[in-house]
Amino acid sequence: MLHFFWSGFFLSEKSYQEYEVANREIAKWAEYYLGQKIAFNQAHWFSGKVTENPQDILLGHPTWDLRLADERELLQQLHHDWVKDNALTSDQTSHPNTYILMPWVPEFPPDWVVKMPFFERQLRAAKKIFGLCGQIWIDRTATAPPNSLQYQLRDKLIHCNMGIATQNLPIVKQRFNPIGERQILHISNLAQFKGFDITCASLEGLDTLLHVATLSLQADVGLLDITVNGKKYLINFLGGVLNSDPAFNQWVVDTCDFYIHTAWMDAQATTILENGARGLVPLITPESGFASPHAIYLTHDPDKNREIIRWALNLPESELLERSRLIREQIQREHHWEGIYNTIWEGIMADIAQRSPVQPTSPQIFPLTTPVTHDSFATPKAYRALEDTQPTVPPVITPEIAITSQESVQPAGAMPVDQRLYISREHLFELERQIRLQRHVERYALLRQFAQGVVCDAACGCGYGSYLLSTNPDVTLTIGLDMSSEAIAHARQEYATDKTEFHVAHLTEWTSDRPIDLLISVETVEHIPDRAVLPQFVDRNHINHVILTYPSKKTTHYNRFHYHDFKLQDILNMFPSFTCYRHFNWEYEFDVVFLLRH
Repeated sequence: MLHFFWSGFFLSEKSYQEYEVANREIAKWAEYYLGQKIAFNQAHWFSGKVTENPQDILLGHPTWDLRLADERELLQQLHHDWVKDNALTSDQTSHPNTYILMPWVPEFPPDWVVKMPFFERQLRAAKKIFGLCGQIWIDRTATAPPNSLQYQLRDKLIHCNMGIATQNLPIVKQRFNPIGERQILHISNLAQFKGFDITCASLEGLDTLLHVATLSLQADVGLLDITVNGKKYLINFLGGVLNSDPAFNQWVVDTCDFYIHTAWMDAQATTILENGARGLVPLITPESGFASPHAIYLTHDPDKNREIIRWALNLPESELLERSRLIREQIQREHHWEGIYNTIWEGIMADIAQRSPVQPTSPQIFPLTTPVTHDSFATPKAYRALEDTQPTVPPVITPEIAITSQESVQPAGAMPVDQRLYISREHLFELERQIRLQRHVERYALLRQFAQGVVCDAACGCGYGSYLLSTNPDVTLTIGLDMSSEAIAHARQEYATDKTEFHVAHLTEWTSDRPIDLLISVETVEHIPDRAVLPQFVDRNHINHVILTYPSKKTTHYNRFHYHDFKLQDILNMFPSFTCYRHFNWEYEFDVVFLLRH
């Protein structure tokens, strides 16, 4: 059985047809999706002991004390700690299958800390921590101060996006207000880390109206003068709102055009997802936790934000509609509860399997009835289909055991098979060459999903990567550039299509005769002696969106063609006019950085 410790949820007849507050949504869809995999018990983060079964699974939020300060002072500390209370023996700190699910940032705000009386003990005792947050916070945890709790727990972290049931927000924006009449919405509890002071200052003097929904202001609904940091601002105060109210949803899509969130450390604001699902275009800081090439990114500087927002308010309706459509599709794709709880379930199963004793068996050979190709593993469904062709009990093969065993039946006249691989030097180098070729192709196959519009492939080499990028239906044209005339000749011969063009060009000089939507640079930046070349190329060609990769490890000591070893901060320093909205490492081999111009 899986015991889920959250804020308390009672499943009702229409629960799955209604959109509710975030904590109820988390608990509701946990029961729906995890309940299909294992018996499910909806517990509470106030709970104490619920099981003595060592096979059970415990998943939940650190104990969250919602009592007011005076009540906490009067009654003192909570008695129950669900993590500690479910330890099976007195010398254990937790049940052996204890997992934490919570919003994650690399420094917990004071508002959180005061409400989580046992959080450090609970986090240290958990086997894994599933962080509901943007990838930005996983990355920043890895570079947090070494003495911080978050840094010390970094190896336990598994990233999960916050989820949203878009099917229960069916009213979607179909048109935008005319220029000069566009309006902006903000919904939050106005906690300090939400950056509401930056929001107000960023909108000062602009031709728009800010609508604010919150339970943190006590005032009559309607136009309201508020004072923030000594300055007065006019807002339209909405009071508290219900996402399940069709009238409110209709009002949002009819009245508001943008959703603004200028947080400086928000795990992943649910209100961004909700209003992105309604079709509003987000005006957000990267620290609000949502990453999308279709959002409009702000900073923590109100003066800079004012110029960005002024530009956004004057965008043509066609561009806003396209951004709106793509953001909703991204939210449906990346923030669906099924995928999130599948990630959590697979993480739990992998951890339990890793800790479970494995009984060795004799090595055996089982021929595949389905050929294994790179695309065979494209989806979990394809992976499961492949698994179905395998034996029910797979063999346990240790690293010392080779392809087969001496007991295997050998063809007549065959050499006896040892428990080791005998391979010639030539064959070894050929295998290594094939692996290197495959990895070069994999890089472009990975980035292809992010390509759109007119794409420039800087230092395209022989053109295979440019061609792969062009096969994405969202790409209208790929422009491949390389300084080698021989490489470009090969590219034109092998990969010329109506969606590719190739030019012999130096990045220090070349200028496009058409607008470029995206620059993709695959492990090029470390080959250029002058770090200023690529940023100058981007500025000269007015490119606002950049995706680049670089080696994750030090390479200059053995690769004579590499002039630099990069860390993420080095890339950010090279592109000061850009915001990093996404960053990840691929197989400990290379890093991918996504940049948008402020």
